[in-house]
Amino acid sequence: MRFLLSFIGTLCFCAVFVCTMCADSAFGQVNLFEKRNLADWDFHCDPSGTAAGSVYSFSNDGVLSCKGEPFGYLATKNLYKNFQLSVEYRWSAGAKPTNSGIFLRLKSQPENTFLPQCYEVQLGHGRNGDIWGFHGMTLTASEDTKSRFSERDGGAKLGHISGFSKVSDAEREAGEWNQIEILCSGNIIVIAVNGKIVNWTRGAEVTAGKIGFQSEGGPVEFRNAVLRPIE
Repeated sequence: MRFLLSFIGTLCFCAVFVCTMCADSAFGQVNLFEKRNLADWDFHCDPSGTAAGSVYSFSNDGVLSCKGEPFGYLATKNLYKNFQLSVEYRWSAGAKPTNSGIFLRLKSQPENTFLPQCYEVQLGHGRNGDIWGFHGMTLTASEDTKSRFSERDGGAKLGHISGFSKVSDAEREAGEWNQIEILCSGNIIVIAVNGKIVNWTRGAEVTAGKIGFQSEGGPVEFRNAVLRPIE
């Protein structure tokens, strides 16, 4: 019975997620790529001292390109706690799909690591839609998610890690654009890829943080990053 109630609860908030993401409204929305200026972003990489422009660049039509090396991330200066985020991404045409991610509720940058204290929506090829918390950003399992839950000590580079693997794969072929939609509300995180819900958790830490786009291994492109605060 407890599992059934938990599963019904999951269905309910997933239904709310679908309705809110499909709503045709620009009220309060933020176009994260509107200015197309790297000076409006925070940048961190390992090794330090690298210029943001040597890793990231904006095209005239608003596409954010990332070379994937060195490892690091580009992050908003503003903090967001509860929001809906829609982003399109693709592995650059002709390039081998590798690894990247979108950071949520990014709080701080530990020394001697390219990974911040944050939640990550994994974009790595074949693992698209996994959710992870790094450096003690905890996630906890419920009856309907515990079979997908794992945690471990990642050492100085990753800290304590906890997360959930996706329930299904919805990623398109390399070179094609994928749309990833994220609901981050209270302790809830829900992930949809190309219109299909692939992951969820009700065990996230409720805190404000930055949104980040990761450099981790190979060329990747982002566009149409639209955030709607819901608090």
